[in-house]
Amino acid sequence: MTADRSDEPTSRSRQKRVGEALRRDTRNRLLEAAEGEFTAHGYTRTTVTRIAASAGVSVQTLYLAWGSKRELLRGYLESALAGDAASPEDAITRFTGLSPRERLAELADLVTEIAERAATGWRLYRDASAVDPDIAADWDELQLLRHRLIARVFEDIPATALADGLTPKAAVDTAWTIASPDSHDLLVRRLGYAPGEFRDWMEQTLTAAVLAPDSGADATM
Repeated sequence: MTADRSDEPTSRSRQKRVGEALRRDTRNRLLEAAEGEFTAHGYTRTTVTRIAASAGVSVQTLYLAWGSKRELLRGYLESALAGDAASPEDAITRFTGLSPRERLAELADLVTEIAERAATGWRLYRDASAVDPDIAADWDELQLLRHRLIARVFEDIPATALADGLTPKAAVDTAWTIASPDSHDLLVRRLGYAPGEFRDWMEQTLTAAVLAPDSGADATM
């Protein structure tokens, strides 16, 4: 008698979903373990053996899930940058319909939120890039991504709203420099600014550096 195989596709689909869920869980556990190890020991002194042990998996599983310690570091930082969004670029929807001044206030909010999540990752990347050329290349790429995101924030700000003599390109470059990880490190970690103080400094500094004082910049775009 021929066996009924009508449920085989459904069974394989179920097994596939379970396998994907297990892989996601493994990747997330390794990411959490890496965050703890990187924070406690720094990038160079953290080993894949220690990360795997902390996550409760083998080193081979770590390599299958992430490929390398460097990829884990990048995954950790990208997760911190994105927060609840699917990706860092999804944050651009927050700026829809805002006036130039409102955009800079919202940018100050976003920079502060990201900095609170990603400050440790930024420091890890900066320090590791000094000894690992591949991480240095990743760090440069992430900084250029940050520049592209700020450029998108500025796309709808008219040139007439900018400070006298400031071109749209120079405005983006100026905002990118002010809203850098180094600003957060200097003001919050070294000088003890509270998050709210840093956020207010960011808005005031961006506005003073980029926008004309009387340009109709408060009008909704």
